[in-house]
Amino acid sequence: MFKRYPYTIGLTAVVSFICCIAWLLTHEACMHPLGNGLAAWWAFIVVPTLFIAIAEEAGDEA
Repeated sequence: MFKRYPYTIGLTAVVSFICCIAWLLTHEACMHPLGNGLAAWWAFIVVPTLFIAIAEEAGDEA
């Protein structure tokens, strides 16, 4: 899945991770519970899973 554009996908994941962390640090959880939940889910579940998948796929090539 990541063989064509691993650096682009990785860079997009890093940028989205930074945006999610910025959102979590600047918005109160009681006022934006759904937004904070989605940002936390993306930053702490999805992005690490993407990095693991990219690393495993890159390991197959070497």
